[in-house]
Amino acid sequence: MSEQRTVVVAGGGIGGLAAAAALAHDGVRVIVFERAPYIRDAGGGLLLHPNGVRAADAISPALGARIRNDGHVTGDEEVRRIVDATGALLAKEHIGRPHGTPQVPILRTALQTALLVEASVAGAAVFLGTGVAGFTPYDDHVRVHLSDGTSLSGAALVAADGINSAVRRTILADGPPAYRGYTSIRGRTTSRALGQQPYVVNGRGLQLFVAPVGRDTLYWTAKITAAAGTWPAKGPIGALHDLLDAMSGWDEPFVRLVRDCDPANLVVTDVHDRDPAPRMAQGRVALLGDAAHPMVPALGQGANTALEDAVVLRAALRTHHDVPRALAAYARERLPRTAEIQLRSRRQGALDQGADAAGERARNDLMRRQGRKDSEALDITDWTPPVTIREAVVVPHAGKRRTPMPTPEFIATPCSPGPVWRDANVRSGPSLTSPVIRLLLPDDGVSHAADGWAPGDEVVEGEHRDGEITSSLWFRLSTGGWCSAVNFEPDTVAAVVAGAGLTQAA
Repeated sequence: MSEQRTVVVAGGGIGGLAAAAALAHDGVRVIVFERAPYIRDAGGGLLLHPNGVRAADAISPALGARIRNDGHVTGDEEVRRIVDATGALLAKEHIGRPHGTPQVPILRTALQTALLVEASVAGAAVFLGTGVAGFTPYDDHVRVHLSDGTSLSGAALVAADGINSAVRRTILADGPPAYRGYTSIRGRTTSRALGQQPYVVNGRGLQLFVAPVGRDTLYWTAKITAAAGTWPAKGPIGALHDLLDAMSGWDEPFVRLVRDCDPANLVVTDVHDRDPAPRMAQGRVALLGDAAHPMVPALGQGANTALEDAVVLRAALRTHHDVPRALAAYARERLPRTAEIQLRSRRQGALDQGADAAGERARNDLMRRQGRKDSEALDITDWTPPVTIREAVVVPHAGKRRTPMPTPEFIATPCSPGPVWRDANVRSGPSLTSPVIRLLLPDDGVSHAADGWAPGDEVVEGEHRDGEITSSLWFRLSTGGWCSAVNFEPDTVAAVVAGAGLTQAA
């Protein structure tokens, strides 16, 4: 997305702010609308797995550094102790750096604040107290309708407005989310009783997850098997009282951890999810985070996949000048992965609860044998951010001849620091035997040998889909060869020409 366009983001949670930061760093004009009047400092934390940490690093190295500073960076040899309600050890789960990147448990508010700062520094505008109520699609833009009765236009609308997304309701009309049979109570406690040691504590119909976030603070999540609406109706103080009753007979340090929390910071919610969506984009509108793929918290991947979404969305908009095509590419990339994680999370969540004696025994035996809580998550965390989203390229004859390429080898060196460059695509034709080369900018220097190219080859360029080719600007590199600028806009092209010694082809 080379020129400055406006992207409207619905939702100022983790996914929405991550998308805002990622896109704004790419020079996109981003406007975020969050319905809540302020960011509340409440609730517990979340666990950024290596995939989420890599996504944060990809959004901005500064964001990755701040997350590490504000959370607890797991050590190479760190373990999570899995115990039963009496404190008896079931397993020691090694959680160091399974893929070379650490886990980082962090308070949810700290992560959201870090993303808000990053988005603001990158140039995004964030408006609190106003939500996105709906939209009207057009061929060349989308009109976004706000909760205050006003509206504005953008090149795209990114819906990150949560599990009950109004935008999703318009696109998919798939009804309410499904309750999964248990409630989550989330809090945090400052105490040295357990040290900065992560735990999973398995009771019957109740599982407690504990993780350090630094400065003698532990965040914890209790998941309780119950009928829908039972625990939220109690309110924070009533829920805390009844949770302590449910933990009667548990190992005392865990009871004390819960008892010593501040009830004002408790968040009590029933756990819901949805079946995988049939699509995540429609025209100029894309779904992201919980609006796209809400999942139960059993694998701890909700925030992580939202951060991934933001990075993949940026990559798709880098690759494709056409916004609907970019959003379609984003959806194709994300749907299979997020659908699988949703279903794995659902299975793990049902196992975790140990709702009766048989379920409790099966869960504990499995974790004892596997030596970890959630083996389902191992391959999920081995994710790396894409630079671009690639499609199969078909180059039909354009019926138009351009100046032949003067040499079969070229070198491009972009200026540094460069403008917000995307893909410059170099292709030859009409013969499909000629190579297809993608030049990724900016780099310190890119060199490609164009084996198979010969003087007199016809050179064509464009986005390739169903035989369609769109025209583009072409530039001769000072070192020989041709460089196209299908994704460049005039200001960027001028900067490229000035910085890389290119001349526009006649």
